[in-house]
Amino acid sequence: MAVMAETSGPSLRCRILTEEFHRAGHDVATCMAEDVNFKCIEGIQNYALAVPMPFGLSTPIAKRIFPLAQKLGITSRVMVDSFDQVLCMTGNLDYRYLKKSVSSIRKAIQDFHPDAIYSEFNISAMITAQIEAIPLYCTVSYPTQYEYAHDTRWSKDLNRFLREISLPTVNSALQLFDRAEQLFCPSIRELEPFSKEKVQYCGALQAAAYESVRVSPKNKILVYMGNGTIPAKKMQRVICKAFEHSDYEIYIASSYLKKENRENVHIAPRWDFHALLDEAVLFIHHGGQNSMVEGLLHGVPQLVVPGKVFERKYNAKSIAEHHAGLMIEEHEFTAETIRNKAKKIMEEDTMIASAQELGRKLAKAGGAGKIIRGIESFKKMK
Repeated sequence: MAVMAETSGPSLRCRILTEEFHRAGHDVATCMAEDVNFKCIEGIQNYALAVPMPFGLSTPIAKRIFPLAQKLGITSRVMVDSFDQVLCMTGNLDYRYLKKSVSSIRKAIQDFHPDAIYSEFNISAMITAQIEAIPLYCTVSYPTQYEYAHDTRWSKDLNRFLREISLPTVNSALQLFDRAEQLFCPSIRELEPFSKEKVQYCGALQAAAYESVRVSPKNKILVYMGNGTIPAKKMQRVICKAFEHSDYEIYIASSYLKKENRENVHIAPRWDFHALLDEAVLFIHHGGQNSMVEGLLHGVPQLVVPGKVFERKYNAKSIAEHHAGLMIEEHEFTAETIRNKAKKIMEEDTMIASAQELGRKLAKAGGAGKIIRGIESFKKMK
């Protein structure tokens, strides 16, 4: 899925999976929008997709309005109830974008001749796989499935396009996932209890790399709020007030803040999360699936601030219910609350133990290799 805003999960999983397919001896190419989250993959051809504009707005207007809305904290005040709404807000269900992106993917298929298509929450890829009659495989998460939450109001443009290309219409874009041959969940059943036979759990995609966590001094707190939860400036102000002059080294990752080092607080657009999480006592984040899994994989308990986004709320509750951390609402995001909750988590041995246990299960669930083997075996059966 392509978006105009910062969101590390989908693009990171794409890169990992692409590299693992390549290492396994497969010819592989990507169809990725070269947006703010994009990174070139060495030795891999990318057939570039257009970046969707929020709500299908024109590019000049979207590029002015969205950063301003982000800066003013407007995006964090919007209640998001379903993945249908996410797809619409990001422009992925806009009629013009669907038409353009599907055309681009079809051209890539005609040039590359793939045997299978893997969609990382990309609706256009799912549609194109049907048009070209190519086996489709998808990433899925529990709260983004149709049965968990959907909204038929956002399907008008999608159904207009589906009718034009003579494909069955849907009540929700989320029903397109069920047209895949197989679905892969980058988590474990304990955290995302699907009842669908098509779903295979693969845990953390890079599981093998982190099965043995380094023993090292742990004095770091990592903070990542992604997009649309807490405004970046407020996050910086509150986190600095909560932990300045403490014994902890604080690392804030945000593309909306200037790079800065102030005593024990360090700010940059990106950090090496894997290295930092090895030495972290706490991970404060927005509740994205990728952030949750990465933190658990390193056995780090978490303080989650999901805001008004349904998927992040689900993940935050899951962390709290499994005693691997705590959840707070956005109105509780104050220096005093953050400091007190952080202290409780870091002093609670059961939370640390629970995070480590969930991390071990994520590391043993198969990773990207399980996806590759699943697709290979399915192709042989066909």
